[in-house]
Amino acid sequence: MDLNAGTLEIVVCVILISLSVAGNLLLIYYTKRCIGEHLRISFILIFNLAFDHIVRNLVVNVLKIVYVSGVGLDSASCKVLMFTTIFTMSLAIWFTLYIALLYCFKLYRVVHPPVEAASTNHRKCHMVLVFVLWVAGFAVCSPVLLYTEKTGNLTGENKTYQQHSILNYSECKTEYRNEQLEFLYGKIFLAAADLLPLIILLLVGFRIFHLLWEHKRATYGDIWIGDDTTETEVLRACKLVLALILLIASFWISHFILMYYWKHFNFYYFAPPVLTVLHSGYSAASPYLLMLINYKIKVKMGSCCCKGEKKTVSSTTTSSSVEVSPYA
Repeated sequence: MDLNAGTLEIVVCVILISLSVAGNLLLIYYTKRCIGEHLRISFILIFNLAFDHIVRNLVVNVLKIVYVSGVGLDSASCKVLMFTTIFTMSLAIWFTLYIALLYCFKLYRVVHPPVEAASTNHRKCHMVLVFVLWVAGFAVCSPVLLYTEKTGNLTGENKTYQQHSILNYSECKTEYRNEQLEFLYGKIFLAAADLLPLIILLLVGFRIFHLLWEHKRATYGDIWIGDDTTETEVLRACKLVLALILLIASFWISHFILMYYWKHFNFYYFAPPVLTVLHSGYSAASPYLLMLINYKIKVKMGSCCCKGEKKTVSSTTTSSSVEVSPYA
């Protein structure tokens, strides 16, 4: 094994684990502090997405470090590695789509206000849908647990391939019973489970962009009197959702192309670190965008960072306002 290539992949995995675990734990902590009497639907989705990211990095990338270090993986570890890799990626796409649909609906109600106030008592329904997503993800990916085995290091005449095969996890292979099952499930079904939600996600992104454009045009036409706090939060959140869509789509598509359409990419020593970044980069970057998606989370973070300074400023402002304007 190329020591430099293995060291590079270990460094990349450590950086991704640190960024993802720290960001997602902070996201869960500040989101939890913002919960009032009722748990908002957006908070439920953020909790689940953050938990999915933490599981991915603490399982997949840690096992990659163990593998590259030369310790080796047994059959059970190979099953866990392959299953968690596919399972967490699919859930990340599905929950991102769920968040995008939620804020697209909110933005539509801002741009096109309804005549009657809609009922907001849908929390139980959303909880059921979140549970269904977890069950569906497990059902879709569970056959991987049956067909993944430890096959041992591959041997061949190509010296370059042998040199870097361990970095591509050649010991963990998913071997199906026949070619039809491999084609229908391993290539078509698993790819469609990610690709179809991604296509819908991109369409939702175009819809959000169109609604933002409609809102901006309506503002310049003197139709809007002004945005309240809720509308401002929805507009900011939708812009961040567009960034999330662009982020996950670019990472997934790039990883898919390099894995399945560039046959000679695996021969390069930097291939495993690049694939690791593309496959886990979203879990490391998205929590820092999600922290800004809700106004309350942003305020909580700001208040914790400069708590003492805010208290001094607020007391000074209050006393001065009383002296200048006793009717304020």
